Amino acid sequence: MKSVIDVCVREWRRVFTDPGALMLLVVAAGLYGVFYPQPYLPEVLVEVPTVVVDHDGTPLSRRLVRMADASQLVQVSARTTNRLEAADLVRRGEAGAMLEIPRGFERDVLRGQPATVACFTDAAYFLVYRQAATGLRAAAGTLSAGIEIQRLEAAGMTADQAADARAPVVIADRPLFNPAEGYASYIVPGVMVLILQQTLLIGIGLLAGTAREDGERPASAGSLATTAGRVLAYLAIYFVHAFFYFVVVFRLFNLPYRGQLGTTFAFALPFLLAAICLAFILANLFRQRETALQVLLFTSLPAVFLSGFAWPTEMLPRWLGTVALLLPSTAGTEGFLRVNQMGATLSQVTTEWRLLWVLAGAYFLLAWWIHAVKATAASTITSGIIPAPMRTDPEAPAPGPAST
Repeated sequence: MKSVIDVCVREWRRVFTDPGALMLLVVAAGLYGVFYPQPYLPEVLVEVPTVVVDHDGTPLSRRLVRMADASQLVQVSARTTNRLEAADLVRRGEAGAMLEIPRGFERDVLRGQPATVACFTDAAYFLVYRQAATGLRAAAGTLSAGIEIQRLEAAGMTADQAADARAPVVIADRPLFNPAEGYASYIVPGVMVLILQQTLLIGIGLLAGTAREDGERPASAGSLATTAGRVLAYLAIYFVHAFFYFVVVFRLFNLPYRGQLGTTFAFALPFLLAAICLAFILANLFRQRETALQVLLFTSLPAVFLSGFAWPTEMLPRWLGTVALLLPSTAGTEGFLRVNQMGATLSQVTTEWRLLWVLAGAYFLLAWWIHAVKATAASTITSGIIPAPMRTDPEAPAPGPAST
């Protein structure tokens, strides 16, 4: 146990005396937690600039425009009768959507004929597309419902009867686990898990590259104690980061949190162990400190999509989904989202929890074996290059020529 503690302290000393490692493993995690959510704090995109092309120019068409402008999702920023001019505004990015009302719109409605309005949105930007299309469809649907109810009342129905006849089935829409339907509540909790993993991989890889540049050799004995001590060192640091992310950051930015702290940290233990041991294994690939940053930073975006919250795993090729299970972030993200945002208990994320323990155990054994092999090789090389002591006896005969 004393050897484990000594290795742990020595590893802490390496982290806190290396500016690059200190920035990645200690400072960066805190900075990410504070600054990453900032751009998404408004949560929902509102008042998408919309240009209106009103070919009808009647009271009913102007009523539709007012209803669209009254929507929280859409803001009428320009009006014109030239469709090409409106389309050019969308192409230049000055408007995110275009509403076109055809000539004869009010006439067709008064005759009881179906009238069609066209909604064009910038689908290259998914959030703009969704918000603008939702707001414009809601405005058109509300106007249509009002006209139909008026017709039913004119036919002799009461207002309540007309409303029931217009919508016999009422849909109660209550979003679960993300009440604001906001982007921050969706993206930030999942990315926090990726930040924990990627900073670990890059920081430990950087330290390994530095050790090779400086010619450090692995310890020749006590490889199990050495591996365990190093794991303990990073586990202590990252348990603090996990507490900061899942307790402080969630409350600081009012992100939905329904989990129990005990469940969160019980799930965090195998996740952090698996990520740390995976970092030890990958660190053997790097001979220079900059290489770890260049290679592992590139893997961050693939890890986001393989984790399953930004893109459903069911849409991935089967072989790629299997490979994704080797990353702790895959099971970790799924489990953390269910525990922290959906209020799941540990028994309800047993599959992910067990997978993380399997990864942690397998990666620890592999990291231990790699360290033992390297330590043995380093000891053999060292003993092979030590020169034999020179003879100092003055009466000893001088070495003769080698015989053939």
